Parts: sequence; structure tokens; C-alpha cells
Amino acid sequence: MAQTELDITKVMVLLQRRYNVIREISKLSKELSEALSRNDDVSTSMILQMRAEEMAKADECIHELWQLAEDDKEAQRELRLLVISEPEENAGESPEEKKIYEIRRKTQTMIEDIRALDQRISRKLAGDRSYYGK
Repeated sequence: MAQTELDITKVMVLLQRRYNVIREISKLSKELSEALSRNDDVSTSMILQMRAEEMAKADECIHELWQLAEDDKEAQRELRLLVISEPEENAGESPEEKKIYEIRRKTQTMIEDIRALDQRISRKLAGDRSYYGK
């Protein structure tokens, strides 16, 4: 088994790509809310499909990230630290690591905003039967 070093730049690029996809999901979520407010079933259906496609792209970015270190235990440890650790508690040492944590902070904020919007949409549509409850 050959030792390989984790490509930090590739990690940064994949996380940035995922952030861009999440931004698109955010935009589509806002459009979804507007379409639902207009009772526009055709637009709602199209936007939901587009959003699902973007979510699949975000999943693919994460899959590619984990593949970067699949054969190297030390690279796996380093990748887990970069990708899973709390971004608010880590600053990173190199410029690339600092950028990774910055991207992760922005991504986390955007995901929280999307989740809040989805919660409002779900409660509006489903009431007490909402995934989020009352």
C-alpha cells in the first residue's frame, strides 16, 4: 500500500464546488417558496426536480472528497479533521486550510438558512402533519 499525501487544494476545490451547489439549492428553495405561494403546481414540480438534481451534485462532491483518501489512513484522518470537525473551532494552519474552514462556515450558514425555509414551507403545507411537527 503506497503512502499518498492528501491533496489539500483538491479538498478546497471540492468544498467550493459543493458550496456553489448549495447556493443554487438556496436560490431554488426561495423560488419554491414563491411558487407555492402562487399555487403554481407546474413550477413547484419543476423546481423540486431541479433542487433534487442539485442535492445529488452536492452528494457527489462529498463522495469525491472521501475518495481522495480512501487508501491512506493518515490522509483519512487529515480529511476527517478538515471536513467533519467544527469549522468555528478550527482556523487551519496553511492558507488552503484557512480557506477550507471559511468555505465550510459559509456553507453551514447557508444550510441552516435553507433548513429554516424548508421548515416554514413544510409547516405551511402540512400543518400538524409537517415533518417538523407543530
